[in-house]
Amino acid sequence: MNKLHRVIYSLRNSRKLTPPLVTIPINTKQRIIRSYNQAHNDKEFVKVPAVINEQEDHQYEEDIKKRIISKALDFVPTKGWSVDALAQGAEAAGYPGVAHGLFPNGGGDLVHYFNVSCNERLVNEMKSWPKEELKDNKVPAQMIENAIVSRLLMIEPYKSTWPKAMAIQTLPNNVPNCLATLLSLADDICYHTGDRSVDFNWYVRRVGLAGIYKASELFYLTDNSQNCTSTRNFVKSRIRDAEFIQMALNMNPVAVAPQTLTAAFVTAKNILGMNTVK
Repeated sequence: MNKLHRVIYSLRNSRKLTPPLVTIPINTKQRIIRSYNQAHNDKEFVKVPAVINEQEDHQYEEDIKKRIISKALDFVPTKGWSVDALAQGAEAAGYPGVAHGLFPNGGGDLVHYFNVSCNERLVNEMKSWPKEELKDNKVPAQMIENAIVSRLLMIEPYKSTWPKAMAIQTLPNNVPNCLATLLSLADDICYHTGDRSVDFNWYVRRVGLAGIYKASELFYLTDNSQNCTSTRNFVKSRIRDAEFIQMALNMNPVAVAPQTLTAAFVTAKNILGMNTVK
C-alpha cells in the first residue's frame, strides 16, 4: 500500500493506521489492549489481524476517484484539462488537493472520463429512439446523423478548451483509451441504429463512422452558425459519401475492397494524428 493509498485508507476509517490488536488473558477473561511496536511470541497471546477487504477497498478508491473527477469537470473551463482541475475537483469533493495523484495520466484521465460519460449518455438517449432494422444494406442516415450531432453537442460546455483535449488524446500513453472510446462510440451508434451485420460490412461501417465523427468534431470546433446548422449539414454530407461507398461495395465488393482498406488505413492514421504536414 503506497503512501497515497495509506492516506485514503486513513481518511476512510477516520484514524491513523496502527499495528494489530493483541489479546491478553486476565483471570480467565479476555480483554483487548493495544500493543505498539512490541513483539509477542508467547503462545498465550493471540493476535487479531486487521482485516482489509481488498475488493471493498478498491471499490472505495474508485468511488473517490469518480467523485473527484466529476467535480473536476466544473473547473475545466477555467483550468483546462489539467492536473490543476483535478486538484480543485479533489478539494471540492472534500479531499486534499494531492489526491490528484490518483490519476497518473493527469488531464488524459479527465478527458477519458468525459468521453466515457458522454458515450453512456448517448446510449441511454438512443435506447429511447424508435428502432429501425437495416433493410437491403441501407444506412439509416437520419438516425446516424442525429446520434453524431447529439454526441458533438455534449462538448458544447467545454468547446473552447476541447482543442487541448484533442491534443492530449494524441499523446502515446493516451492513444489506447482514445481509440477504445472512439470505436466504442462507433459500435454503439451502429448497433442502436439497427446494424446487425456480421460480415465485412461490420468493420467498414464502424471504421467509416469513426472517421466521420472525428472529421465532424474538427468541423464543429470552427462552427459558429446558429444551432450548429453548418455542422449538421457537414455530417449529412459525410454520411451521404458513406452511402455511396456502401453502394459500391454492394455492387462489386472484390473490386472495391483495396480502395476500402486503403481508406480505412488512412482514417486510422487521421484518428491517431499521424497524417501531419512535414
